[in-house]
Formats: sequence, C-alpha cells, structure tokens
Amino acid sequence: MKNVDLFDDYLNNHLSVEEKLNFEAQLNSDVVFCKAFNEHKLVVDALTLNAQKIELKKKLQTIHANEFGNEAKVISINSTFFQRYGKTIAVAASTAAIVMVGSLALLTAQKNNSNQITDLKRDVLALQSTKDAIINEIGKTNSKLNYAPANLEGSAFALNNEGYIITSWHMVNGADSVFIQNNTIERTLAKVVLCEPSLDLAILKIEDAELIKNWQVPFAFNDKLSEIGEKVFTLGYPRKDMVYGEGSLSSLSGFYNDTTMYQISIPVNPGNSGGPLLDEQGNVIGVVRGKITNAEGTGFAIKTNEIIKAISNFANDSNVKDVTVYSKKSTLKNLKRTEQIKRINPYVFNVLVYKRD
Repeated sequence: MKNVDLFDDYLNNHLSVEEKLNFEAQLNSDVVFCKAFNEHKLVVDALTLNAQKIELKKKLQTIHANEFGNEAKVISINSTFFQRYGKTIAVAASTAAIVMVGSLALLTAQKNNSNQITDLKRDVLALQSTKDAIINEIGKTNSKLNYAPANLEGSAFALNNEGYIITSWHMVNGADSVFIQNNTIERTLAKVVLCEPSLDLAILKIEDAELIKNWQVPFAFNDKLSEIGEKVFTLGYPRKDMVYGEGSLSSLSGFYNDTTMYQISIPVNPGNSGGPLLDEQGNVIGVVRGKITNAEGTGFAIKTNEIIKAISNFANDSNVKDVTVYSKKSTLKNLKRTEQIKRINPYVFNVLVYKRD
C-alpha cells in the first residue's frame, strides 16, 4: 500500500486495531515517515477548508433562492419596497448572517491553526518582565542577580529521583539554554537529553547533582487507561506562581481521534505546556499538551502509557540508562487535595527557555 493511501486510511479511521498500532509505532520511530504524514495531513486540511468554503457558498445561494427565487433581480430599495418586503429581507439576512458567522469562525480557526491545537508555551514580554524584575529588587539589601527575561516559559515535572524531568518538546525546540525553578529550587540549568517530537515530549536533566540528592518523588506514573468522567487535576505555571486546575476526563482521545491523548475539561492556558495531569490518588496520567483554539475549558494531555513506551525506545542508549519513570506506589493516596499539592509542588517546575534572535 502506498503511503498516501495508508495516511488516508488512518485519518479516516479505516485501519484495524493492529494496523493502527503499527502505524502509530512507525510515526514514533520514523522521523521521515512522521514528517511525510504531517505534510499529507496539511494538504488534506487545506482541501477540507476549500470544500467548506464551497459548501458555505451553496448555503448562501440556497437561502437566496428560497427567499427570492432563482430568477430574482436586483431592485432599488425605496420606502415602498421596504415596507412590502422588509420582513422577508430581515429573515433572509439574519439566516445568512448566522450561517456566515458560524462558518467563517470555523474557517478562520482552521486557517490560523493547521493542527487545530494551540501550544501552551507562554511568550514573555521582555519589557514587562524587566520592569517586574526591577520592582522586585527595590528595597533588597542583598539583591540577587537580575536575569534577562526568557523568550518562552512553560511547565515541567519530575520523571524520577535521578534529576530527570519531562516537558513539552515545542517548548525547548531550538533552545540555546533551558533553566528550571520553583519555590524550593533557585533557577538552575537543565540539559535537554531526549526528544520525541511526534508526541511533543522532551526530557531534561538537572545539571546540579546537589539539588536532587534528597529527592523523593511522591507521585507514581499510572500506565493504565483512565475512565471518562474520572476526576483529574493539573499543576503548572501560566503565571509566576503555580496554578491549580481541576475537572474531569471528557474523552479518551484527542483532536482528530488522536489515541495518544486525553481530552480534559480543565481550562489550560499558555504556560501550562509540559505540566502534569494527575488523578484523584495523585498518580500522573498525562502531560498537558495544548487546547483547541478558541475553545475554553477544553485541553489535551499526552497519555502516560505513551510516555512510558517512548522512554523504553531509548533503553539501550548508554548516555541515558537511568531515564525511567517513577513506578513505585504513590504516597499521595487518600490524602486531602491540599496536602497532595504541598507534596507535589517541589517536583513541578517553571521552565524558562532562551533562544537567540
């Protein structure tokens, strides 16, 4: 079977379960194949957009024909004409406006976002960040170094007790340097050691061994699929301070029925990229990925089982043999949410990414 036919069968959900798994495995392991698929998908999206434009035109023509007939002529609108036909014109105009507004909103979203998912990296306004830094230093007798504002900010969290942390690949892609910080760790350098672009995942390593010598990660990574309606929560850095969000799993697949992701009913914002998605017992079940453009209260997260599979692909890499997920039993079970968050906080980080212009 040609690749284009295989791509179409996958997008149209015509593959068997086994074929689908093999296809997704090849996407994860074959960069060239993955790139070809993404390019094909862009073409399909463009064709779909064109078809929707044609459909919109047909709808408007149908409304015109229903209200005025196929042979309607252009007539000058004077006061007598409007008194006679004003109500009909108003109905037709209102109907056309509703159809047009709804369709154009959809077309605009598709035009501006080819993959339909907004990455939740937080672009930092340099001027504002610098001003805030100056204000924060006023009155301090022992002022610390004034750091240059980062280009991007996001979230990350501990993968295990060895100083490895996980975040979103779109955050660190092309970075010259990456730093992490939170309430317990001052800004420190983190090295990008592994990337999995097809899942939008990246693994970092904290360079300072002294900072991690007493780490005791409290949460476990649950590789079993969760259930629709299950209560979940997120932690991340859409602002300078950590932000908590809660909701539920609304679907076991992401946009375009992407089985590598969950859909969640939690408002996620720029800066949440790379943060953890946890269940009520404090188990990590995913990594926050993004949201549908212009759809508030709807987010997506990469499933933990996909993370574990991706990491296992690097098991033979001698440079990262200790890159494993924390699989011991969670110590957060049956604790109050406030207590869970207190114990998780030291292992969730604000990521600061620097790139040259």
